[in-house]
Amino acid sequence: MKTLRFLVAASMLFGAHAALAQAPSPPKGGQSNGEIATARNSVPCQHIITECKKLGYVAGQYKADNGLWRDCFNPVVKGGQPTRDGAKVTVPVNPSDVQACRAAVFPNGVTKG
Repeated sequence: MKTLRFLVAASMLFGAHAALAQAPSPPKGGQSNGEIATARNSVPCQHIITECKKLGYVAGQYKADNGLWRDCFNPVVKGGQPTRDGAKVTVPVNPSDVQACRAAVFPNGVTKG
C-alpha cells in the first residue's frame, strides 16, 4: 500500500514539474499581462499599437526582433527607439498619444528597458 502511495505521489510530482517546464515565460524586458490589458483598453495606446502593427510587428515574435510589445510598443512608450534587425524604425505616432499612454500604462513612472 505504501508503494502505491509513493508511486501516485511521484507521478503527480513529475506531472506538475513537466507542466511548469512547458509554461511559457514572458520575454525579458516584456510587458506584464496587466500592462498589456491596460494598453489594449487605452485609446492613445491603441493608436500606438495600430501603428506598430501597420509596420509589421506581431505579438509573440520578440525572438525574431519583430515583437509588437518588446520591439515596438515598449520603446515608443518608454522613450526609446524601436528597431528591427538592428536598424532603427520610426513609428509615426502623436507625442500626445505617447504621453497619455505612458500615464495610463505606467502611472508610477517609467523605467527604460
